[in-house]
Amino acid sequence: MKKFFASSFFISAVALVAFAAFAMPAARAQAPQEIVKLTSFNTVSITIAGDPQLTQLAHQAFQAHGRYVRVASGGTYTLTFTQVSPTQVRADIAKAGDANTTTLTASGADYREAFYRVADAVVRATGGGNGFFSARLAFVGKIASGATEIHVGDLFLNQSALKRVTDQHSTVLTPRWSPDGTKLLYTSFFNSGSPDIFKLDLVAGRWSVFINFRGTNIGARYNPDGSRVVMVLTGDNGAPNLYVTGPDGRAPDGGDKPLRLTSTQDAKASPCYSPDGRRIVFAMEPGPQLYVINATGGAPARLGTGAIYAAEPDWSRAKPNLIAFTTRQQGGAFRVAVYDMDTGKTRVITPRDANGAEMSGDFVEPNWLPDGRHVVCTQRGPYARSLCILDTEENSSNRATKISSGYAEHPSVWSQP
Repeated sequence: MKKFFASSFFISAVALVAFAAFAMPAARAQAPQEIVKLTSFNTVSITIAGDPQLTQLAHQAFQAHGRYVRVASGGTYTLTFTQVSPTQVRADIAKAGDANTTTLTASGADYREAFYRVADAVVRATGGGNGFFSARLAFVGKIASGATEIHVGDLFLNQSALKRVTDQHSTVLTPRWSPDGTKLLYTSFFNSGSPDIFKLDLVAGRWSVFINFRGTNIGARYNPDGSRVVMVLTGDNGAPNLYVTGPDGRAPDGGDKPLRLTSTQDAKASPCYSPDGRRIVFAMEPGPQLYVINATGGAPARLGTGAIYAAEPDWSRAKPNLIAFTTRQQGGAFRVAVYDMDTGKTRVITPRDANGAEMSGDFVEPNWLPDGRHVVCTQRGPYARSLCILDTEENSSNRATKISSGYAEHPSVWSQP
């Protein structure tokens, strides 16, 4: 690909600052100025029955939801899951005091996928809103050699469904799904030793270089219909700025250069489109802080999150007024926060275990699940990385199953539109 940047092939000092500031933040900052106290969400008791392999999946899934309390018998709802065929699962919903039974069925590539789909339907049928169990994850995991590679799997990272999809033996960052779930964009230091953007076709099992201009190429993300990609490049002025291309990495207007949206020296990272594709939220120094810009360009507007430190934003598709992001508290711990654009208020989520105790480590890199209530994020400790499902309304956290290497980060969620 033709290299049009005049800056050095090596990563610029500004780009290194940006990478350190946004990927592995370390500077102390104050807590957000405006925190909303969370209220408890009404819970529903359920009794789970049926085929043993399905009930095991059901306990794992409904525990992660937060709205459902599992009881051995006498629940408000009794949920019975039955495998009809290798690719179909039935759910029978019996409500206490009601003689009628609701029956739902779903199909999938295997019984696990079919179960997660029917379980999502059960959530809707029992008043829990949109389900999220059938979502898929892409994430970065460390292999035996110490290199990081991209893995994909179901939401709970069941080992039988987990698959490594790259083999570049390099540093890999931030995989992001295409809207149809068939491709991933990611950043890798493979081959050139500098951060370039790659595209992985999951159907064909092939990767290709998407953008490899001189300097830094990071943070690529599709818009909701897959017709545009936004990313951060060290462009003509040598500073990290937002650029847009078409889905093939070429200029969206047919020209020979990507379209540049910003033109400042300030470090930028983690661009994300709004659900309607008309705006882009991103993080920018100093701070960093969150800004929104029109998808076609213009002057960025700062969001009044009240946080001294705000990075790694993700815009909820289910609830377009909500943006999840990473913030830092006074004690130095990183936490997931949710900014409500309608009220202008931010709430910081305190992750807790099943016993109500606050969980240790940093919680970063939030990615919304399709119900607009839960996010998948990275729990980061001194020597480990793992993924967890975080309930942003209940102040509770359920940890996802670890991959075999014990190291997982940079989650990306895909779900059916």
